Amino acid sequence: MITIALLPHNGHLLPGGRLKIIISRVCDIRMVTEAIANNEAFALGMIDRNTPPETVTKIPAIATTAIIQDFNAVAGGFLEIIVEGTNKISILDLTMAHDNLLTATYEPHYNWPNIRINAENKILTDKLKLLFLSMPEISQRYPQPNYQDATWVCQHWLEILPIRIKQKQTLIHYPTAEITINFLLQLLQNHDLINNLK
Repeated sequence: MITIALLPHNGHLLPGGRLKIIISRVCDIRMVTEAIANNEAFALGMIDRNTPPETVTKIPAIATTAIIQDFNAVAGGFLEIIVEGTNKISILDLTMAHDNLLTATYEPHYNWPNIRINAENKILTDKLKLLFLSMPEISQRYPQPNYQDATWVCQHWLEILPIRIKQKQTLIHYPTAEITINFLLQLLQNHDLINNLK
């Protein structure tokens, strides 16, 4: 079986996504240090915003492997890292080390294939552009956004949207982004959506 260190986090990450994370726990600093030293990935698992990482005993089935793109030491002995999602994985089991570092056994899970934006779903790109304009802390992570790929667009919507983890997990479990495209098109009929995200 394949194993990987796992970081529970309430910032959600999918393949091609980028996320800034402050690493504060001793066990997670160890994980990041080893990942940098060995040029290895770790996995990021979705948890609810109000769940302390040290209380996590279960992680939703699908997580994302991540590679560290940049890192800096910050005040208090913490680390600030920028990670990029690479592949989805299916978690089979979790093990907790003596210092609370989680390790997962997993199987690869299929990444979504590219789907070209068309006239019917172009609104997803248009609205994401508007959202990114209002959230420069997110848009600056993507100097070359792939707005012509509906899969890329959908994954970034799912990372940002404040919907339940169970719903996100259901959507990303499908083999393509088609179900998510339809879900987002219905959701965007609510004209207050973008205002609620700011």
